[in-house]
Amino acid sequence: MLVTDNNLIHLEKFIISNSKRTIKFNDRFCIDSRIIKSGQIFISVDSDISKNLKNIKNAIINGASGFVTQYIYKRKDLKTSLPFFIHKDLNNTFYKLFEVDLRCYKHKAKTIGITGTNGKTSSVLLLAQSLTHLKKKVGVITSEGSGLYPVLDRKDEYTTPPINVIYDYYTKFISKKYDYIIIECSSQGLHQGRVKGLSFDYACITNIYSDHLDYHKTIKNYAESKLLLLKQSKIAILNYDSSLLMKNNFVKDRDKENFYFSISRHVNKKILTKYDEDKKNIYINNDSIRLNKIKKNHFNIYSLLIICSLLKLENYSIKLINSCINSLSGLPGRRQVIETKNKGTFIVDYAHTIQSYRDIYKAFKSNKYITTLFGCGGNRDKSKRVATAKIVDSNSSFSIITEDNSRKEKFSTIANKISSGFNDKKRCIIIKSRKEAIKYQFINSSNKHINFILGKGNENYLIKNNSKVKHNDIIYLNNLINKHES
Repeated sequence: MLVTDNNLIHLEKFIISNSKRTIKFNDRFCIDSRIIKSGQIFISVDSDISKNLKNIKNAIINGASGFVTQYIYKRKDLKTSLPFFIHKDLNNTFYKLFEVDLRCYKHKAKTIGITGTNGKTSSVLLLAQSLTHLKKKVGVITSEGSGLYPVLDRKDEYTTPPINVIYDYYTKFISKKYDYIIIECSSQGLHQGRVKGLSFDYACITNIYSDHLDYHKTIKNYAESKLLLLKQSKIAILNYDSSLLMKNNFVKDRDKENFYFSISRHVNKKILTKYDEDKKNIYINNDSIRLNKIKKNHFNIYSLLIICSLLKLENYSIKLINSCINSLSGLPGRRQVIETKNKGTFIVDYAHTIQSYRDIYKAFKSNKYITTLFGCGGNRDKSKRVATAKIVDSNSSFSIITEDNSRKEKFSTIANKISSGFNDKKRCIIIKSRKEAIKYQFINSSNKHINFILGKGNENYLIKNNSKVKHNDIIYLNNLINKHES
């Protein structure tokens, strides 16, 4: 059966009648040919016709009972008798399929989207931690996993999973009457429409710096992808210190729906929360919160300001907000401090952008001997390599260049480019194996050293030749410490 029709109702009927799965509506179809379940209808949304066809063939192999596409194919090209539906405006309309399912739920959870160059994941998890402290049921969809916080089950390979995965979790959260749903939104995820169709009560943007130019090509494209979140949101909580964000015309045009946070001495009535570096206080309008129980440098202050802003807009009292902020515990691999008996201090962080490197050195500013272990990803923005090296060189006494998701690119190519950014190459060493690099750093450390291990955070893998190899910086380091100190 072949059907050509742009009518959404007819498309819904096609999916229902031809799917062999009879659970809820959004379980009847899938847009990722790699994870499709037997009996589901495959919706092929790739705009590239050759990739579109390839994805259809993969879906058929993996058990699809039919498929939907925007292109007209000949049966001989498809080599299948499965029914398919041609919808020429598919990319702009298929997201409405999810809205059909959402109308069935009477419960409405507050939905929060968080994006930005740095601090997305930390902000999602710390906000979830705060709301859980207030006895709220919080569902999260993030690069660290998805589920009812703090129990996160599925960890998708994407920061923002495919839209069918998002809606699968979203409907689970709603059906179980969660109070809040927090979604980490990457620039690629927003650009590819993975959260399209969702309505956000709040959009939070941590900051915007140059990143992912291998995908977006220009900083303008990158910023505009981030700002797509605002177009689906009622209220925006934005970083007033981010010049790329504040200069954008769209941000200016919707100013009445915007609230801001800052660590600078700006005077603006729309700045809801700000941090005073001298007094170590967070100010929420005229009220203040003293960071008594937490170590400021263990957290991204901007994440704390986002939390304070949102809780204030949700009408929580300053007393409760204070309780939330000062109850926060650190996140694994996010400015995680590991002390040793005689090998100094180790700081493990996910820092992988130029600005995140600047921020972590600023947070842990010290006169001690500093070593930095780091690398740069393969097949990604190559312009960052020298720039990152220069920041490391100017803030470190000695550096170790090692592997960090080399993917299909030769490690030697990456490492040589990084090392070219050092003024004195005698102050850095190249060690390919990340384990051997950490071991070298540990053995050569003393009590007078501060040692940064950057790039991987709490990730449990390295990508080599596009395959994942099991590895965790924190686990490996702790094993070295235990062996040495036992």
